[in-house]
Amino acid sequence: MGTSTSSGGGKAGSPFDPEWLDQGDVAGGAGPEGGAPDGAPDGDEGAPQDVPEDGDAGLEPAQDQDIAPDRRFMPARSKMGKYLSGGGRDALRGAASSMIKKGMGGAGRASNTMRGVAQGAGRLGSFLEAVRAGTDPQVVDWIQRVRGLNLSASDLALELIKEVMPDTGSVDDESLRNAAADALAQLYEQDPNVDIFQLDDQQITAVIGFTIANEVCNRMDLQLGQTYEKLKYSPVEIQEFRNDIKQWVHGEVQRIMEDLAAQRIDPQTLAQTVLQTALEVFAE
Repeated sequence: MGTSTSSGGGKAGSPFDPEWLDQGDVAGGAGPEGGAPDGAPDGDEGAPQDVPEDGDAGLEPAQDQDIAPDRRFMPARSKMGKYLSGGGRDALRGAASSMIKKGMGGAGRASNTMRGVAQGAGRLGSFLEAVRAGTDPQVVDWIQRVRGLNLSASDLALELIKEVMPDTGSVDDESLRNAAADALAQLYEQDPNVDIFQLDDQQITAVIGFTIANEVCNRMDLQLGQTYEKLKYSPVEIQEFRNDIKQWVHGEVQRIMEDLAAQRIDPQTLAQTVLQTALEVFAE
């Protein structure tokens, strides 16, 4: 489905791409979330260097907050470098664990930082349920309006996201909107004939899970993605790594969703539970 981001990840020039991808060391401002200025040493140049293998184990989360954000993510970037250099999924797990435990202050604090992700994914699921039910007057008005536009699947998905996740102009909200667009694209990939107005419970649950998994990938790209450029990988190689990371993240989230499948949980609670559990799993 031709949404703003494909299910394979962001392409160059799309809003999904982090700022560092094509800028190199030109920009002199601070990086995302208080990171070091582009071009400043962050300890992951070329490959893992002087950051100890257990560099994320020596500080409690409260202490981590007193360390410059860029330094908090240095061990995770070092381990990301090992993954990119052929370290496999074990190195990738180590990078994700360090990112959450040290860089983000632990799964609990990371869940609080990313609470907007759970709220947005939950709202999306609740709205899809309301669309299916067709009893809320405001939702019915929206359905009639978009049906009258005779939109393509991709444009319909964008209208849906616009209704549930208004554009506030913030980087985090834009990332979440892209994650949701990608989630709906993945749903259409599974079943090109899916009726967005009549999704069943399993399909709505899948959209929630896809959105959360995509946003975890976005977070890894934001905090650890500089390592791609430090190690001088080509855009094609970067996309291959992104796809592998996405496959791993989605696989872990899918297992969590399967464990919760037997429970009757409202979309908002489901989204909060999935995000919290996923961050705990990735922090192991």
